[in-house]
Amino acid sequence: MMILSFFIVITGCNSEEKSYKVWVEPSTSSQETIDSAIKRLSNAKVDFIIEDNGSVLVNEKDLNKAVICCS
Repeated sequence: MMILSFFIVITGCNSEEKSYKVWVEPSTSSQETIDSAIKRLSNAKVDFIIEDNGSVLVNEKDLNKAVICCS
């Protein structure tokens, strides 16, 4: 029973849910700025997604890496 409880706890701790923050908002940025940000984030291997509206979102755990590559 103790071993089963241990595996349940370990499995629960390993499930990592990603949280994304807006990095570039298309309503306040030019397409050139958005394209540049995407290129820099890709080159730095930063985890990001692009929403349907054109917003670029960066994984919260990679925010420091994004700041370094895009500053």
